[in-house]
Amino acid sequence: MKIQKLIFKIITIISLLLCGDILSAQPVPFRIIGYVPNWIDVNSFAQNFDYKQVTHLNYAFQNPDATGTLSSSNSGLTTLVSKAHQNNVKVLISIGGGSAANDPIKTNFLNQITTAEKRAAFITKILAYLNRFDLDGLDVDEEGPAINSNYGAFIKQLADSLKPKGFLLTTAVGWGNENIPNSAFQYFDFITLMSYDLTGTWDVNNPGQHSPYWYAQKMISDFKKRGAKKEQLCLGVPFYGYGFYKKNGYLPYSEILSKYPDAWSKDQVGDTIYYNGMNTIWKKTRLAIAECSGVMIWELSLDTRNDKSLLKVISTTVDSLKTTGLSGYANPKTNLKMYPNPAKNVIFIEVPQSFKKNLIRIYSVNGSLVKSFSLNKSLETKIGLDISDLTTGAYICSVSNDKSEFSNDFIKE
Repeated sequence: MKIQKLIFKIITIISLLLCGDILSAQPVPFRIIGYVPNWIDVNSFAQNFDYKQVTHLNYAFQNPDATGTLSSSNSGLTTLVSKAHQNNVKVLISIGGGSAANDPIKTNFLNQITTAEKRAAFITKILAYLNRFDLDGLDVDEEGPAINSNYGAFIKQLADSLKPKGFLLTTAVGWGNENIPNSAFQYFDFITLMSYDLTGTWDVNNPGQHSPYWYAQKMISDFKKRGAKKEQLCLGVPFYGYGFYKKNGYLPYSEILSKYPDAWSKDQVGDTIYYNGMNTIWKKTRLAIAECSGVMIWELSLDTRNDKSLLKVISTTVDSLKTTGLSGYANPKTNLKMYPNPAKNVIFIEVPQSFKKNLIRIYSVNGSLVKSFSLNKSLETKIGLDISDLTTGAYICSVSNDKSEFSNDFIKE
């Protein structure tokens, strides 16, 4: 009997270990993280926002005074947390921000992290704040000169204090990220890449796209080389642009769209305004699905609420993974030949000869099915599709049967 019990215990332990490996191998649910700044009417935003489009909200920003007490505005936070939790959305408080890299906030923060004792006292106040407002975690968005040699020790101490209590610990990285020690990445649940502000109105002699696609690719690659994992990385996208020359300044996407109704299909309008339109946000969402585990948005109040919404592009693209089964979103299969690309009125596709009863579907930039064709031909490999009725923009073409699927994207001119 003792031997049987011993064998049973060994089998149980092995089973638990195997289950642990299986669970740890499960894919991380794709995150959609949106910032909500405390200088807008948060109460109104909280009442009218569609929470089904996000998984996390970051309330920005809460920063310390000279004593380490988080003393910035809490306007609308209670309402936001209540509404978000009703919809199974997590809410984090974000400390830092670009303006917090300047005095006096920078000095207030840096003074709190100089020693282990000071860090412990500061973290105690952070924990009290998280509990007071029923928050789910802390987002550290320290930038530029607010990142010094004590940053790494502060992050480790934060993780040691927050994680056992079930709080999330995240970070947004951009300006000054080279000063973040690579060893600190292991302590974050996720890392959001601020792949924007490559240029801006602070540099009027360098006008141009502040958030190009290549820059998003570069940041993902750079942080993976530094040891950050795909399961941690979330690609940041901007819901704003910068105007140079006649229209200078920081411009919400909604304002750009109201002045230039076709701006949704472009990344540059006027004389001269640079931003990310629907097509680019769609492409970046697909990039994030393939290379990261989420998308981060700065910031949600800058979006429009109509059918040209950038958040809708993101959420419907992510939802299409569950509803359409398009393998091309997560792992594009380029063995579907398609030409010309861009195309005007007709696009040709080539499919394997073994395909029978092909179903061809074309999806719009926001994941909606716009055209479908059913073909029973099994030997015809070159098929011309009439796309003359499609509006200008980006699309996905999917060819599938009951066993296989091939997909690729194209641009309609």
